Amino acid sequence: MNTNFIETIATVTEMRINDTGIYAMATCGKVTACVCINDWGVRVICINAAHKVWRGAGRGFASVAQAIEAYKKPEMKAIIAAVDAKNT
Repeated sequence: MNTNFIETIATVTEMRINDTGIYAMATCGKVTACVCINDWGVRVICINAAHKVWRGAGRGFASVAQAIEAYKKPEMKAIIAAVDAKNT
């Protein structure tokens, strides 16, 4: 059985932790995203061409599990999981 498996490793490039939550920029391959995890939920902003034009606020989720489940790309899933791993 031949399966195509691409290992996705996300790198957190910038991170700020304060009393309200964790705010991080991360990359995985060619994908870059800003992930904010706080007491109110999770906000994910994929930095792509649409964001650069429209400057949207990204997508909001109630939990990290919902955020990971909502994205199809394994790179985005890896970015959210990497930032959540830094959240202590």
